[in-house]
Amino acid sequence: MFFQELPIKKIEPVGPEVYRLGFASREIAGKARPGQFLMIKPQGCAEPLLPRPISIHRVQSGVIELLVRVVGEGTRRITEMKAGEVLEVKGPLGRGFQIDPGNVPLLVAGGMGAAPLLFLAEELFRAGGKEKGMAPILFIGGRTKKELLALKEFRQSGLKVLAATEDGSYGEKGLVTDRLKAYLETLPTEAIVYACGPTGMLKAVASLARQEELPCQVSLEEHMACGMGACLGCAVARRQEGGPGYAKVCQDGPVFEAGEIDWDE
Repeated sequence: MFFQELPIKKIEPVGPEVYRLGFASREIAGKARPGQFLMIKPQGCAEPLLPRPISIHRVQSGVIELLVRVVGEGTRRITEMKAGEVLEVKGPLGRGFQIDPGNVPLLVAGGMGAAPLLFLAEELFRAGGKEKGMAPILFIGGRTKKELLALKEFRQSGLKVLAATEDGSYGEKGLVTDRLKAYLETLPTEAIVYACGPTGMLKAVASLARQEELPCQVSLEEHMACGMGACLGCAVARRQEGGPGYAKVCQDGPVFEAGEIDWDE
């Protein structure tokens, strides 16, 4: 798979050190699935050398949107680009979410974990979930209101949004997993959990889903170098037949069944 050179259509701030970036590619749009990611870098950029892995946030009419958070020099260089400048883009890569039309979808986002879940939410509606009376519910959390990303877009997609902030500035005060736990205690029907966020949050979500015997898929946030499974930089402990092993997040994931991951390693 080669890098494509694609001009940026828009780039705008959406949160503290977080930017929404969009570019057009009908080829990528036609192949992309919720939960997959792209490797991107500015055209001709020699420093830093490696591209950055970014989840696909949204796909609309051939336009791909990404949420990019500044965490180092590479992502800063990307967010300082302007409309019309060219990105080198490889993808879509990795294993995405598997949509189960038979259960109520419960989406759980922590911080930047909101990024791939908007694409998933809109794909769930396109699959007919809303007409079947199974509209997705989004549980979204952050330290402050400013860290709750894409709230407007999630609501426009038709989700019921249940928010939590650690400082109480929006929604209920506390952790997003507290809201999920309270909801699961009164869950009226079968559900499936889709989650993305920090590892600690994902571990808690996986535990809650296991207690309620609900299927749960998690999208892991790991550092990646090559994005193709060659460098082994994103390996995580994995439960599998024959004993413990390791999975490459970029190739075997980033989406896994929660029970596949050894959360204690």
